[in-house]
Amino acid sequence: DAQRVDFSLKRLQHYCGTPVEHFQHYVLFTNYHRYVDAFCDWALDKLTEDNHYTSLSVPGGLEVSEPTDTSRTEIDASPWRRFQMPAYHLRAPNGGGITLVNIGVGPSNAKTITDHLAVLRPEVWLMVGHCGGLRHSQAIGDYVLAHAYLR
Repeated sequence: DAQRVDFSLKRLQHYCGTPVEHFQHYVLFTNYHRYVDAFCDWALDKLTEDNHYTSLSVPGGLEVSEPTDTSRTEIDASPWRRFQMPAYHLRAPNGGGITLVNIGVGPSNAKTITDHLAVLRPEVWLMVGHCGGLRHSQAIGDYVLAHAYLR
């Protein structure tokens, strides 16, 4: 219903620190800041290539369309710490880009963000960074299909 959607949209902006219009249809979740750093570096590289990505939106209102030598420093200095689950959006037309949300630690954040994000009807959401036993033959970027979850 409309009230729930409106409430969820306001909560997304509150928790993530970015305009809700910047959320993309492909969403990654993490709870490791190193994945945020890697995503931002990768996104800045993508913005220098000839492709469909238009900008990188980060918490606190910073949006980078044309990366410069200071873009990474500006991203690091953005007020992302003010937000419970900061979001980073590699934007593309019609929401065809990628959003990364650092959900922090705890299942309550995961439940909260997915409940509110559901109103946007993303194509996919995926948690990255939760693999407890990689082999030495595997590298970052390899696709690993989890077949068990232990806690």
